[in-house]
Amino acid sequence: MRTIVTLLMTLLLSGCMMFESIMPGYVYSDISVFHNLSPTGQTLKYATLPKKSQEGSLEHKYYEQLIKTELNKLGYVETPVDDADVIVFLDYGIDIGRDVVSSYPIIGQTGISSSYTTGTIKNKGGYSTYSGTTYHTPTYGVVGSGTSSDRLYTRFLRMEFQDRSEFAAGKVKKLYEALVISEGSINQLAKVMPAMIKGLFKEFPGKSGSVYHVEVPLE
Repeated sequence: MRTIVTLLMTLLLSGCMMFESIMPGYVYSDISVFHNLSPTGQTLKYATLPKKSQEGSLEHKYYEQLIKTELNKLGYVETPVDDADVIVFLDYGIDIGRDVVSSYPIIGQTGISSSYTTGTIKNKGGYSTYSGTTYHTPTYGVVGSGTSSDRLYTRFLRMEFQDRSEFAAGKVKKLYEALVISEGSINQLAKVMPAMIKGLFKEFPGKSGSVYHVEVPLE
């Protein structure tokens, strides 16, 4: 039994990236970050603004509120736009998906490593008889392979901070920008977005220029 478990663990680890994309229960994201924020954890006053296409969207308000909750936990203070240090913008989406064919090993018995026999000798009428049973120790390994097809969807979240004073002057000065890319079998963006946002704030603001991988349980 231990041999089987060891073999399965080896196969799972060797195919880790494939299983990360399709195993349920977690949302897996790759996050890239660039910013000019203070490394000492300076907190700022912020305001959120929807883009033109997001105005009046209840979905956008939902994601926006998730972002505000995380910022407030860090000590950021929400204020009116005119009093803010930075303005927070969000963008998000999901593609139509793509079919991915994966192969997996089939584990079975490959042979016998050893065998032994146990039994008893009986004497009756001057004759001896032997009755025994032979036991074999099987070996296990890969005896074949199979394939499975999954449809994977790419989801993204982009968040940026713009300097409010420059924005008021009609200019763009970004202080922070992050991109979250997540791939999986769930095609409902609202279902995975909370986990993507939590993943984004795991190391906020993070090291500028870094790319890191996070795993967050699906709520």
